[in-house]
Amino acid sequence: MEYIYLSNVNDQEHIANYKKSFEAKTLKELVAAYNKEAKCGIVGVHQQALYLIALRQEFRERLTESPVYLLEHVLGILGPIEVVNGHVRIVEIL
Repeated sequence: MEYIYLSNVNDQEHIANYKKSFEAKTLKELVAAYNKEAKCGIVGVHQQALYLIALRQEFRERLTESPVYLLEHVLGILGPIEVVNGHVRIVEIL
């Protein structure tokens, strides 16, 4: 699932607000928030992209890795995850 992200003027402010809300969450809550997005999928809404970018930043700060990637202008997610021993692991859906 991917989205072409093109930044807008107020994006950094929105990302910072999402990021601030994530800082108060436990790692378990952060994983649940991400998995909710993974279940829904990327729907092509710019606000969702900002939310995912903030999630990416928070995961990288806490774990040095993230299930959300941003390469050039391509934003994507890996699918449902769990955190095992401080590392992101993709959950196989049967």
